[in-house]
Amino acid sequence: FNAGLRYDQYGDFDPSVNPRVALIYNPVGQAVFKAIYGTAFRAPNFIEETYKAPPALKPETIATYELVYEQGIGNHLRSSVAGFYNQIDDLISLGNNTGYQNVNGAEAKGVELSLDAFWSSGVRGRASYTFQQTEDSSTGQVLTDSPQNVAKLNLSVPLWKDKIFAGLEFQYVSQRTTIQIDPSTILPEAGADAGGYGVVNLTLFSQNLAKGLDISASVYNLLDQSYSDPSTPQHVQNVIPQNGRAFRVKMTYRF
Repeated sequence: FNAGLRYDQYGDFDPSVNPRVALIYNPVGQAVFKAIYGTAFRAPNFIEETYKAPPALKPETIATYELVYEQGIGNHLRSSVAGFYNQIDDLISLGNNTGYQNVNGAEAKGVELSLDAFWSSGVRGRASYTFQQTEDSSTGQVLTDSPQNVAKLNLSVPLWKDKIFAGLEFQYVSQRTTIQIDPSTILPEAGADAGGYGVVNLTLFSQNLAKGLDISASVYNLLDQSYSDPSTPQHVQNVIPQNGRAFRVKMTYRF
């Protein structure tokens, strides 16, 4: 049994106490079963409070339920299957032209499959796939910017033992519903879909190359894939084109 408790106090809202509990059972060998429950909340941000519609905004709340089965496979593999259900209440949304307001809420349910691999040489790998369905609790409509399918593949290989590593990442996101503004009512409504995409990122990074020194160099969207993400009601366009190939170099020194 594992349990935690979080307490939040905001100046404009009542205190919030949120638990997270898990029952973990290891019946035999490398098989593990988990049942997890938790709650959380999100207070309105500055923009939402500034452009709110009456009555006063309330924080969003969420309750999460998860069942997990993990299974070790030999000495180098570990798999997991997880089913989840999330219930969101008092969702903050730009529901009309007077500003942000709380709506009934939303729910998300789905399943996630993953496989982790690890070797003593330092090679690490992970593959995961998530299928999810999200919808507005009152209308049954699919939520905007909520992909039904998400897949990830990560591989990390040491180039110089315990010093320099190469990391390769692939991410796939399926199509997502966008928001558009109805010019006759100035209200947001479901728009055309933003297409699915897959991107590859490559990173070279060091750990403690010299005492206290970490360096990394990354290429994002290595194959220069053209794709767009859904926008928000504040934008004229339904989708916003994302960056093509981009580079980043980072150095951290601790003393």
